[in-house]
Amino acid sequence: MGFFRWLFRLGPRIPAHTLGIHDLSGGAADALMAADRAALAPLFRRVSESSDAPPRSTLLLVYCTIGADGGIVNSPRTLREIIRDAGAPVVIVASPNPRRSYGLAVKRQPRLARANLVLTLDRRGTAFDVFVRGLVTEMKKGTSMPRAWRKLAPREPTGEPGARPATLIACELGKLAFR
Repeated sequence: MGFFRWLFRLGPRIPAHTLGIHDLSGGAADALMAADRAALAPLFRRVSESSDAPPRSTLLLVYCTIGADGGIVNSPRTLREIIRDAGAPVVIVASPNPRRSYGLAVKRQPRLARANLVLTLDRRGTAFDVFVRGLVTEMKKGTSMPRAWRKLAPREPTGEPGARPATLIACELGKLAFR
């Protein structure tokens, strides 16, 4: 198996045990969380939710506002501290935030913790849930996250402009896939 993984440059496959939901929005993201939970919970064995300490999880959804300085509003933790405390290899900031704020948040304490990050700029209604569900489904088939991303969000946009959410991706851990 190791030879084929090397030959095809496959990344590690990690178990898709727990979906973590971390709410730092003070209740402002309740509707978003309900929609995301309904779309993604069936793909995981367990769902763990918290509004104080980040729940240990395989995929962590974070609902927060990132300030102009890159800090997280209503949280003493930075984005990297949340990633570290959750132990999640895949982290999605599911609340829309400005690109500049994400840049500052990601640059804070980069050696503290790394993950494959999805950063949401605009959810575009239900497009976010459809896209993330497709991403997780592809990863569970063994497709690496970067390859699944390219499949779902090709560089040349096709279809309607609002068909996909506006997101950024940073695959700091590389070619992860779920099993």
